[in-house]
This record gives sequence, structure tokens and C-alpha cells, in this order.
Amino acid sequence: MKLDFKHPLILLALGAVLGGGITQTAWLLKPARQTDHSDFPEPEGKSKRRMSASRPPSSSATSSRANSSGTDRAEAKARELAGGDPQAAWKQSLGMTNFSERKAFVVGLMEEWARKDPQAALEMAGTLPAGDLKREAFNAAFTGWASRDPASAAKWAEGNLTGPLAGESYGVIASEWAANDPAAAAAWVGRLPNGVLSEGATSSVINAWAAQDPLAAAKWIDSLGDDDRKTTALASLATEWCMQSPTDAAKWVDSRLGGPAAAELTEALIGTWGSQDPKAAADWVMTLPPDLQADSAATLLSLWSDSEPKVAAEWAAQFPEGETRSQAIPEIASTWAGTEPENALAWAMGLAESPEKSEALDEVVRSWTSISPADLNAWVEQQPHDENSDHLRTVAAESMVESEPQDALAMAAKISDPTVRDKSQARLLKIWARQDPAAARAWATQAGLPVPSIGQPRPPDR
Repeated sequence: MKLDFKHPLILLALGAVLGGGITQTAWLLKPARQTDHSDFPEPEGKSKRRMSASRPPSSSATSSRANSSGTDRAEAKARELAGGDPQAAWKQSLGMTNFSERKAFVVGLMEEWARKDPQAALEMAGTLPAGDLKREAFNAAFTGWASRDPASAAKWAEGNLTGPLAGESYGVIASEWAANDPAAAAAWVGRLPNGVLSEGATSSVINAWAAQDPLAAAKWIDSLGDDDRKTTALASLATEWCMQSPTDAAKWVDSRLGGPAAAELTEALIGTWGSQDPKAAADWVMTLPPDLQADSAATLLSLWSDSEPKVAAEWAAQFPEGETRSQAIPEIASTWAGTEPENALAWAMGLAESPEKSEALDEVVRSWTSISPADLNAWVEQQPHDENSDHLRTVAAESMVESEPQDALAMAAKISDPTVRDKSQARLLKIWARQDPAAARAWATQAGLPVPSIGQPRPPDR
């Protein structure tokens, strides 16, 4: 187990704590400042050859290698000591002041100790205070025990653990068990009560079985009695299977499109496939029935537009009129605007007149307003004064009014159509008046606009 940390601490002397264990722990007292593996003896001359043959590394590289080697050595040493006197090794761990190295030491010790005497190891793990170290200790102990006798480990965990620690331990046991006998692990997990405690174990079985026989995993999931648990497990299988073979996973999902979990399966598949190969995923989306296609297309676009927004936009624009297009166009506009708002807005303005074009423009403007209203205003200023620019100013002003009411009203004042301008300003002043009636009234009076109709001011917070 490798744990990376950036600021290593030199371990303090443990002799006083261990009461005479200086010889056993001498390896821990070596300074971590050296860049090689000098905490353990090397063949004579090896260290000198390495020092003379290499240029001194940078301080960051030195720290990283020292950190990694420190935890690696701690874990390796703990495994070695576990074969002799694990109780003494446990006492040794209590005096370690570097938490990362102590955790690595405990993990190595617990895993090896539990292979020989699991209940003794778990008894010691139980003496730790709640926290990351205790969790890692239990996980390591159950890893060691379940690798040899998973049924006994499962029985002990069910009888002795509760709460989050039980749920995580079930997942560790199931993972070890399913790697060798997924059917037996699945039978055990299927008997666990539904809920948070069984989620990790269920996922572990699915992950292991998906790599060996995903169809067998699907058959087992279908046997689960609880519909919610079944749906969640099927979606998890779709995700795992897609990571290995998306085309095979897609064929399996196709065979279940008429089932109650069809929407969850398509979403899970697209969520993985769209990150791996969005073009192939797009071809599959086009084969879906209309009731599933719209949501799947929106999910795919939210992923695809992160890497290739222009390509994703071109694909979305090809959809015929209908629910899929009405969801896809605004989705790509919203996501694209988060990274390239000007390009997204130019694309949206080039769409054919339609309800989804209007919604896409609104999405881009809202997103751009939240990122940089000044840049949006500068862009709008360069546009011709027409119905489109008036619409952009209206939407942008309403997006800004709660945070920058005066800037929002200044933008609305530049709307060319008098009727649209008056309506926008009245609406903005009304929104502002809900937050700060005095300021809204004063601004309206100075600008020569009708004073907004407002109720009693909200009493100040006490």
C-alpha cells in the first residue's frame, strides 16, 4: 500500500516508550531525509555507487521518494514482524509519531496477523479510537481473514460490528470472497438486509463478477427481492461492464429496454461510455426509443462538451424536432458556456428560430453572467440593436439583478425596443425592491422611472 504525503516528519526516538525495544525499532529511527532506501542495510558499496553516479535530485522529488519509501518500509517491516510476535509489533506501532507511516505499519501488521489469528487482530483494532486509522486497521484485518476464510470473517463481522464500520467491512469481505468465489459471495450478500450496510458488499460482488461473468452477475441481481436494491445493482453492473466492453454492455442493456430499470441502465451506460468514446456512444443513443433517447442525449452532451464542445454541438444540432432536440440543445449550450461562453453564444445564435434556440441563448447568457458579466456586456455592446440583442440584455439583466442591481438596470436601459425596455426595468426594480426597498426607490426616483410597488420593508435580522 503506497501513501503519498508531501511533508514527512522524522520519527522520534521510541526507546523510552517501548521499554527496551531499541534493537527491534532501530530501523524506524533512521532519518527520512535520505533519498535512497537507506533505512535497511544494502550490499557494501551500493549506496556509495548510487550517490556518486547521480546528481542530487530536487527537494520536491527527494521529499516524494522519501515519503513513499518511508510508508513502504513501514508496511514491509510490519508484515515481517507479524510473523514473529504481532503483539510486540502492535505495541511498537503505538509509539510511532508519523501518522502516515504508522497507518502503513498497522495495515501491514493487521493483514498478516489476521491470516494467523484474526480475532486477536480485530480485538486490537477495536481498541483504536474512531477515525481513519481504526477503519484502515479493520479493513486490513478483514482483507487478511477473508483471503483465507471469508465465511468465518463474514459471520464474525455480522455478529460484532454495527454502523458504518460494519458496512465497510462487509464490502472488504465481499471483495476478497468474490475474487475467488463470486457465487458464494453473492449468496451471502443477498442475505444481508437492504440499506447502506449492504451497498459496499453488493458493489464488491458486482465489480468482481462483472470481470468474470457479467451475465451471471445480472442473473443474481435479478434474484434480489428489493426493487430499489435491484435497480441500483443493475446500474452498477452496467457501469462496470461498460468499462470492460461497452459494446457488449450496450447489447445487454438493449435486451432490457422494456424493463422497469431501463432508464437507470441507459443513464449508467452513457455515463461511462460517454467519457470513453462519445462518438460511439452517440451512435448508440440514436438507436434508443424516444422515451429514453432525450435524457440519454442530454447526459452524453454534458460529458462530451467537456472535451469536444464543437463536435458535440454539431451532433446535437442534427436532431429533428422533438423531445430529444429540445433537451439536447439547451444542455450543450449550458455546458459549453461554462468554458467558452462566446463560442457557445455564437453557436446558439446561429440556430434556426425555435423554442430550444431561445432556451439555449438563455442558458448561455445566465452562465456567462455568473462567470463575467463585464465580458458579456462588452460582447452584447458589439451586436446590432435588434430583437436578438434586446433578448440577450433582458436575460442578462435578470440574471444579474440580485447580485448587481444597478449594473443590471444599466444593461436594461440599453434595450432598443422601448416597450421591452420599460417592462424589463419595471421587473428589475420590483426584484430589487424585495431585497432593498429604500435603494430601489431612490434609484428609480433619480432615474425618473416609476417607483416600484413595494410592501413593508423586511425587519432587520436580530
